[in-house]
Amino acid sequence: MNKRLLLICMLVVGMLPAVAQVQYGSNQYAVRMNIGYNHNTTYGSHAGFDFGAFMPINEHFEMQADIRVATTLTHSVGVQLRPKFAVPVGEFYIEDRLLSRVLARDGYCELVQALAVGYRMDYVSFQLGMSTRLILSVPYDWHDGSNIITEPFNVTYRLEVFVRPQTSPWNISLCASNMTDYQIERIWQPIFMANGRYNIDSHWQVNLSALCKPTGMFHLNAKYYGAEVRAGFAYAF
Repeated sequence: MNKRLLLICMLVVGMLPAVAQVQYGSNQYAVRMNIGYNHNTTYGSHAGFDFGAFMPINEHFEMQADIRVATTLTHSVGVQLRPKFAVPVGEFYIEDRLLSRVLARDGYCELVQALAVGYRMDYVSFQLGMSTRLILSVPYDWHDGSNIITEPFNVTYRLEVFVRPQTSPWNISLCASNMTDYQIERIWQPIFMANGRYNIDSHWQVNLSALCKPTGMFHLNAKYYGAEVRAGFAYAF
């Protein structure tokens, strides 16, 4: 039954609309693979493997799909759709994101829908929106409504600052947000990230990122919660 519910959740996510942060100005289809080392107070040390595909359909629309598999049996599937509109300086976009995360070891599955507006230009990318969350126990009893939790409203945000224009062959950025490609936290649980990438040529890119998630907003009442380092590559067609 657990395997059946996991399969249903992944299939639902794959069919519904929902995409991630990508290099601003990119017009190439790309695939990505990363491996990460994670440590937090819940699971201790563990590994995660990320796979993604970026699809710029045309100059006004792009989408992305991501899958994460972790040794903690915490698996995520995310899909994002992003209509975008050029403005005199930079680009304005609307992002529809659907994320499903299955925590098989803990016995539940969550579905998160997020809708946001954003603006990005050479050195800054900003996003603000809202999300809603549905948490189901695994296995789910359709005749018992007590094993379902809803969080109808949460604010999502992302601010990323780059040291070079985003279209440069290499770049480094610092980011504060309550969401990544694989999780959306509550507004008072910020995630701090440092990201770097280098384009070897017109097809190959290597990337490295570090993530820290304290419990308190801007380290007020801070207590160590989790850290992650990810490295990988992308290939653009």
